Amino acid sequence: MKKKIALIVSSPMTFKAFYKNHIEKLQEKYDVTLIANFEQPEPIFDGVKQIALNLERKPSVFSDLKSLKEMIKIFRTEKFILVHSTTPKAGFITQIAGFLTGTKFRLHIFTGQVWASQSGLKRQALKKVDVAIASLATHLLADSESQVEFLIKESIPVKSKIKVLGNGSISGVDLNKFTPKDSNDLKGNLNLKDKVFIFLFIGRLNKDKGIFDLIESFEIVHSRHPQAALLIVGSDEENILPFIQNHALYNKSIFYHEATPQPQDFMAMADVLCLPSYREGFGTVIIEASACGTPSIGSRIYGLSDAIEDGKSGYLFTVGSVEDLAEKMIFSIENTKKLQEVSKYGMQRVQEEFSDGLSSELLLGYYHSILAD
Repeated sequence: MKKKIALIVSSPMTFKAFYKNHIEKLQEKYDVTLIANFEQPEPIFDGVKQIALNLERKPSVFSDLKSLKEMIKIFRTEKFILVHSTTPKAGFITQIAGFLTGTKFRLHIFTGQVWASQSGLKRQALKKVDVAIASLATHLLADSESQVEFLIKESIPVKSKIKVLGNGSISGVDLNKFTPKDSNDLKGNLNLKDKVFIFLFIGRLNKDKGIFDLIESFEIVHSRHPQAALLIVGSDEENILPFIQNHALYNKSIFYHEATPQPQDFMAMADVLCLPSYREGFGTVIIEASACGTPSIGSRIYGLSDAIEDGKSGYLFTVGSVEDLAEKMIFSIENTKKLQEVSKYGMQRVQEEFSDGLSSELLLGYYHSILAD
């Protein structure tokens, strides 16, 4: 009889984006249940049981207590041998419920800290959530070594309790999906055919992602290289789109496209991906772009310093420095031979160290080390 395990997240999109291959592999060895904010009764993975539970992202005492009560009931009924949480809210509720019900193995994976870019009371309150998760979990993972160093420095977990699988990343990269390809049709559809160099930002539009810094840096780049373009792709979380659309370069050299289910097409089309983020657990988009042959420029912060080998698979710049980011962007345009070398190295690195198959093997092996009789 297969041992019962549960994977818990807030949004089902987390399963779709990061856990598809993991779930397929885990299913072969374990009786897997998925718990999340499921709105549709149809299963998102064939043959995998799913339980709907309201786990709101924002703190709410009444809602969170209700979720905790329901989670405790689920754990007592299902009797999982292991519960595995991802994201802060899911982790907080899961680890409390698992502790109170005596669930033997309670695993949480840290994928970045919301409070890392916060200050004051908000930072302290959010930080205490991670402290509680780390204290109640029996096992901890993080998706980058530099994140582990940051967490230990901030006194979140004890060093012996947390580890990284392989070289990091929560899920690795689907190398069948993220691969170099011809992108002339997409360039034409986006009116980018006459642009000699395309910088791409792809992700959620919010201040922490450094989108304002990127636009300001691109203004400097554009003054030197007016045929360069900046394409911004993603969902607008903080009403940033009006600022972009009101910019003098909008639809001339700065372009916007809504969130896409085919990010690989945009990555393959771009010359360089830019991620000037102020906080990242790892930066999966970096290695996805590398798999498509597109190097990245990212902030020198924990997480991204694992995703990018500076000068080899991409470039790091001083976080928050518009001038340094612009300098790295201009260097990329003016040193095409070096950029080709960086592209080639990045592709090889992803193939050797970050495939989704390897990532799932490492997670399966970790589960086995915990659950082996």
